[in-house]
Amino acid sequence: MKELVVNWQGAEKQISIIDGNENMKIEYEATFENINPDEFRAKLISIGAKLKQRKFLQKRDVFNLPNNQKNSWLRVRKEADRNTLSLKICDGDKIENQKEIFLIINDYDAAVDFLKEIGCQWKSYQETKRELWLLGETEITIDWWPFLEPFVEIEGKSEKAVRKVCEKLELNYQQALFCSVGELYKRKYGVSLDKVNNQTAKLVFEMKNPFRN
Repeated sequence: MKELVVNWQGAEKQISIIDGNENMKIEYEATFENINPDEFRAKLISIGAKLKQRKFLQKRDVFNLPNNQKNSWLRVRKEADRNTLSLKICDGDKIENQKEIFLIINDYDAAVDFLKEIGCQWKSYQETKRELWLLGETEITIDWWPFLEPFVEIEGKSEKAVRKVCEKLELNYQQALFCSVGELYKRKYGVSLDKVNNQTAKLVFEMKNPFRN
């Protein structure tokens, strides 16, 4: 187990890294909008996919990098059975433009404090729901975000692996999106990415829709 260590307020604080990839890697992931969850589950079962995690709540705090690097952000996320810290980059609309450093960590709150201390700018708190399926080594998630229709993400070891699962699920790869979720809000509501990413400090299910006038 490795440690991320920082000294602040005269005391040394650390986050234990349990697992993850510490080098930037392409995130081979395709998104499909407006999915009917019941119909999609039936399709998953028909192709032999296995349910790994029933629908669960995710909580996340999102940060800008200290240098406010464009199209990049840091995320601390509480999942069903683990906490994660990720650096995300999405600087284009192709699958190879999505990159990520992903760490499994021991302490959500310590990670939030860690990022604040090293100069990262806190942007927002978000709650979403997710259901996780597996087909071989490829992850398939059904995602629910506040004020969006359910959508699906398919993540594999390579673009070829993602394409293969899309074909089995009869999803048109030409209609896949390779973007952050902010782009989905932009597409639906006609708002700017700045509105979604930098002017919406809270995004949860039990609130007024911030993207409607």
